[in-house]
Amino acid sequence: MQQIILDFGTREVFGLEIPLRVYGYGLMLVVGFLVSIYFAQWRARRVGENPEHVAHCGLLALIGGILGARIAYVVQHHREMFRGPADPVAVVLDITSGGLIYYGGVILATVMVLGYLFAKRLPVRRHLDVVAASLMLGLAFGRAGCTLNGCCYGAQCRHDWALGIRFPMCSKPLIKFDGRDNPFSEDTEGPSEIYRRQLDPALPPEQRVRPPEALINQCARDRIKRAGGSFLPVVQLHPPQHLHGALSTDQTVMWADANGIGEAREAFEKLAGSDGRLGPEEWRLGVGRGKGLLRGSEHWDEAVCFAMAPDRGLTFQEAYAYLADRRRRFDADGDGKLSPAERAAANRNLQVDQFELAAAAWSLPVKPAQPLGLINALLLAVLLAVFFRWRRREGQVFALLVILYPITRFALEAVRDDNAHDLLEGVLTHNQYTSLALTAIGVIMWLILRRMPASAGPSAAERQAVSVPRGRKPR
Repeated sequence: MQQIILDFGTREVFGLEIPLRVYGYGLMLVVGFLVSIYFAQWRARRVGENPEHVAHCGLLALIGGILGARIAYVVQHHREMFRGPADPVAVVLDITSGGLIYYGGVILATVMVLGYLFAKRLPVRRHLDVVAASLMLGLAFGRAGCTLNGCCYGAQCRHDWALGIRFPMCSKPLIKFDGRDNPFSEDTEGPSEIYRRQLDPALPPEQRVRPPEALINQCARDRIKRAGGSFLPVVQLHPPQHLHGALSTDQTVMWADANGIGEAREAFEKLAGSDGRLGPEEWRLGVGRGKGLLRGSEHWDEAVCFAMAPDRGLTFQEAYAYLADRRRRFDADGDGKLSPAERAAANRNLQVDQFELAAAAWSLPVKPAQPLGLINALLLAVLLAVFFRWRRREGQVFALLVILYPITRFALEAVRDDNAHDLLEGVLTHNQYTSLALTAIGVIMWLILRRMPASAGPSAAERQAVSVPRGRKPR
């Protein structure tokens, strides 16, 4: 899993904060597009067609594929996507999480490519055969992108299963140039999709991950989730961008003794400024100093969760109430203050290297859905490329693709865990229903092709040769 390949941080351009990052998923889409287009153009030349038309079809397929795949994903997941105050336009446009459904892209891309071929009066069947293997080659790169992104993951498997794969709790950028000590990107808001899924308190204990205590938002853990008539505690982790390394200073100076409230108020007023409230930037400034009211281990997300004030900043009473809650957490004997032994135990907890803990936290093993999808796409690409030379009628390569890919996709859906399914009880995923329909369409296409002429007509090279007067060479 490598969600971000290169991270240059955020740069200000004309007053706008522009993130400069190369994502693994997007990189695989771009590389897959270029490789697939090159392969299709090479094949187009072999059959006498103009490779420029293939490039135009490829561009339309890319645009239609991304739009269609995103639209299908939004339609399917609209309830959870638009939950909360987030900007709906920004949610729809954010595809870095891997929110794409392949079949939605195939449908819109096919419509746009067919429209172009008909508009240019090009031999449709021949061009569909030319791009068939390239579609699977591009899909293989897409599945590689899914592996890097950690989406489209497989169902959980036994710990001793040889093919099981694990994903890190948080993915570090492969190369990072933003100058921050934090090894995780500022763009990493939470744990990976599969790790978050395995935090669900409704899962059986053997299927849940157990993150280190120091990475848990202690306030959010007190919230509950209703499941089957009972209430379960919710575990929420600190965002990776808010974690800290190993600390050496005393983290209990301001709140170990309940009588130190006057000193704490004075330190708060110096940090808060004229408005008398601590915002996220002032909070980070105080934590970065490592002294005064905030010492380095206090987390903004935990404090605002406790104070229920994420938008307006924290008053002194709210900030100190959060610190006093820490005293109660480490006050084993309940006398309202920390003894030397309790203070030492608190510091051991708060000074720990959270970067190291997060880097060592991995998901429970799951079935290798993405690698299997990648291998499947490559095998289909090779098969279609070989069959291209053996086809009896133009259009059969594409028809074979429409028959075979849905069959393999139906089987792969049984490996994945992102959609509910139970084949024995007749509960299928939306992709499995689509696979059944497409396989039937592919068989119908194959039968129709048997009644059509073997050739879709003269190639572009043949048409050009006929149009040039004898004795003159085409330019």
